[in-house]
Amino acid sequence: MDLLKQNAQISKEMLTPVSVNSLEYCETIINHVSRSFSLGINLLKGEIKKSVLIGYLLCRIIDTVEDDQTLETQVKEKYLRDFLNCFENIENSYSYSKISELLKGDKYHLELVQNTHKVFDVYFTLSQNTRNVLQKWVTEMCQGMILFISKQPNGIRIQNIKEYKSYCYYVAGTVGYLLTDLWKEYGCRITEKKYNELNKYSGIFGEALQTINILKDVAWDAKHENSIYIPQDILAKHGSSHEFILNNNYYYQNEKAVKEIMHIANDNLNVSLNYIKGISKFNFRIRFFCIFPLLMAFATLKKIKNAPNLLTPEKTIKVSRGEVKTIVKLSFLSALSNNFLIKSASHIYKLK
Repeated sequence: MDLLKQNAQISKEMLTPVSVNSLEYCETIINHVSRSFSLGINLLKGEIKKSVLIGYLLCRIIDTVEDDQTLETQVKEKYLRDFLNCFENIENSYSYSKISELLKGDKYHLELVQNTHKVFDVYFTLSQNTRNVLQKWVTEMCQGMILFISKQPNGIRIQNIKEYKSYCYYVAGTVGYLLTDLWKEYGCRITEKKYNELNKYSGIFGEALQTINILKDVAWDAKHENSIYIPQDILAKHGSSHEFILNNNYYYQNEKAVKEIMHIANDNLNVSLNYIKGISKFNFRIRFFCIFPLLMAFATLKKIKNAPNLLTPEKTIKVSRGEVKTIVKLSFLSALSNNFLIKSASHIYKLK
């Protein structure tokens, strides 16, 4: 019997009618706010599904606030700080939901913010330990966002690789640690020793996925989000700067700088394979949850590497539906075998 199925029915029965409605909402909205993670979340069962689902949605809410370029810096910082008050009681989340009327962004992301209270309604049905895990890492992420917003109120401008890694840690590495804490609580055969081994790679797993997101949207982020994540010192080394990131006269200089970040992405994706290899095959659903976005990241990096005119704002890097279907199949098989996992990654993108 799949150990992750245990207590699934009990979990539902313990919810109040209001919480059931809120859970149903959360299970629906995830399909509109996440492409890479919704499939894996839907495959999970019981308490671990609820925990990962709510963890993701909490992060998405604050990410929506951070991404809003129409908000004044002080207002944005206030909204992020106010969000942390929602962990204290459900009443605060009802008040917080009202800020959706003042935000700009994707309609489903705004709808999620409008229903912050439903996310916290389910949050308060989770075990105390799970709530502690989510609060700890979401708070860490939120405080990191505030740090960067306060330092760079006119738009993110990463200055060096140390700052780049710090940013990626706060917005994505934290998610890797959050997930590993949940695997320890709900997974099978994850001893304290195994947990410590996984945590060597937890942050890199999240940061690798974030670096791929940054690489595929370098020009878009610069033009539409007023955010430049390619470090200034790397651009300067190749004869460019943040000021000229979209200037065609500096295209080749900028491309060389971007390729340095590609090398980091490639290295981190390879290291992330060790993270998944360390998760017992008895945790099939957990492994699939981790493998699918990782293989998608390999496929995306390959497209980035081969894309002409990558630094054009109108350029869109996407994995085709046919490729996604193939990656889904490979992910299921890779969840059963570490050897097949390595072969799948190699098939999608030649490992170095």
